Amino acid sequence: MNIDYLNPDEKIQYSINPTVTSNPIVKSYVDGSTLRQYLFNFSSSEIRSSDVIDQIEASNFYENLQEWIEINNSKNILPEYEGIQSIEVLAPGYMFNADYKSAIYQIQCRITYMKEAY
Repeated sequence: MNIDYLNPDEKIQYSINPTVTSNPIVKSYVDGSTLRQYLFNFSSSEIRSSDVIDQIEASNFYENLQEWIEINNSKNILPEYEGIQSIEVLAPGYMFNADYKSAIYQIQCRITYMKEAY
């Protein structure tokens, strides 16, 4: 697992890549606390194959990941992060980029969390 890095020469790699948000603050409260969002892509770099089975497996991985995130969010099983409220999928998994030897797939997600006033 990497942060902001995928090596296309590896057979398969995963990375969490923050996305640019115009405003991380979703809502401000009178006491100074804020509801915030963290937008990110969960990405993988995989050897590209002309084999349909390999392509289906890559697609199935992201469908299963989306379902897993949704189920865990509904059961309040969330990443260990102070103040976390939810995690959700904003866009389902898709092939983001590809060349003749590798493909990058990603799924867009959002975490919302409370930040207490200073």
